[in-house]
Amino acid sequence: MASSSQSAEEAQHAKLWSKSAHRSVPSQNDVSEAHASSIPSLDLDKIEVRMNNLEGLSNRWRSLPDQVKVRFEEKYGRIATLMRVKVQIPALKAMLSVWNPKYGVFSFNDIDTVPTMEEYQALLGIPYSLQNRIYLHLEHRQTWKRLTHLLGIPSEEAKSKETVKGNTHGWYWTYLEKRLDHYLQEKQWDQASMLFALGIYGLLLFPGPLGIITCSAVEVFWTVERQGINPMPAILAETLLTLTHCRRQGKGSIKCCSQLLYLWIISHVCPVETKGLTWYLDQPPIERMTRLMSIEE
Repeated sequence: MASSSQSAEEAQHAKLWSKSAHRSVPSQNDVSEAHASSIPSLDLDKIEVRMNNLEGLSNRWRSLPDQVKVRFEEKYGRIATLMRVKVQIPALKAMLSVWNPKYGVFSFNDIDTVPTMEEYQALLGIPYSLQNRIYLHLEHRQTWKRLTHLLGIPSEEAKSKETVKGNTHGWYWTYLEKRLDHYLQEKQWDQASMLFALGIYGLLLFPGPLGIITCSAVEVFWTVERQGINPMPAILAETLLTLTHCRRQGKGSIKCCSQLLYLWIISHVCPVETKGLTWYLDQPPIERMTRLMSIEE
């Protein structure tokens, strides 16, 4: 009898504890609602997606001999294909509206998803010799010295051509473009390829103020060019930080590689051309995706 009475008492305690625990722990909906209330409403009219005009760079790319393009992709990956991506700005804004800044994911009801380094790597195919060595941004660098070594120009010229726009330091692409034209005319393909890659890093992968190759972009490219670091974490970090900043503020500019993010969105939300494939393992190359997108248009 004592044992039976003790079991009944324990069951009653367990029932009371369960009720108390459920009262003290908010439901998932309560947490979501509380979190949503702490985020300002998103004004899509105040969200900017600013992208550089790539027509000049794209035209120069098409003028390169095929063997030069092949060597370029072997060294830098398929980054030049990003110039062919036509971004639908409303699609980026729509995705921003479902971005969860607390967890860093796109939330669709019970499904959360986010770009990964493996997926971006599969799209771009950027080779790197030191897989576990990533780019770490450090302030107070004399980046003009990097540009001097990359372009083979006098240090005084690189320093004098550096410009400041707001809090951003860098060089106008129009200035670097003249150097690119010189390399193309002289058929200095290695130097031309290097400057093409720098232009893509500065105008697409790590964009700053329109028409400017920022010091930050030059620093990333320097470590890729000279040290063979893996740039994927930096590319992905720019995307996630930009989305989180805009969503927390309810406004702002999407300052990341919009072309790459758009490709990722299309392959996940509208995976017509990737139907039946395992993403980032059997993913069709970026060339096929951009070709199919242009046909649909």
